Amino acid sequence: MASIHDRMPGILTKEDEQVWLDPDTKDMDADALTSLLKPYPSEKMRAYPVSSIVGNVRNNP
Repeated sequence: MASIHDRMPGILTKEDEQVWLDPDTKDMDADALTSLLKPYPSEKMRAYPVSSIVGNVRNNP
């Protein structure tokens, strides 16, 4: 990821995604939620070029 950006995005597993998005997580301890943010295995990531249109705020509906 370092060759693309200096910060790593949060990537959750499907199971952790459900916990993260659950409205009841507001009652969870911050440490419990932070524990969901683990390094994502680099072998599961793929990088490929996209158009400069992607990420340009002028293209938001």
